[in-house]
Amino acid sequence: MDNIEQVRLNIGDTDTEEYFLDDTVISFLLQENGNNVLETSIVALEAIINNIALQPERWRIGDAAESRASVDQLEDRLKSLINKRNAKAYTAIPIILHPSRKNWDDIDKVFN
Repeated sequence: MDNIEQVRLNIGDTDTEEYFLDDTVISFLLQENGNNVLETSIVALEAIINNIALQPERWRIGDAAESRASVDQLEDRLKSLINKRNAKAYTAIPIILHPSRKNWDDIDKVFN
């Protein structure tokens, strides 16, 4: 699976008959984000949400009518992707503050 397909999978843009974003747009976003699939997925999903939010919620012409997609579900997915990115970026590392030890010779023995 290439990077464009991974981004599409992350953002749910998988309907091959009618993509929200063209491959060239996703390719550009990948290039702008250093080929980072997760970062690109976040930016791409934000673009889709903005596009949908600016469209009318419902339209009718004669007998034809259409309702737009729900932004709420897309925003939930966006939060999930951001949390996934943040979990990777900010992993906790153990530190020792104000230890009562006077020396660390026993620890050195373990690693030497």
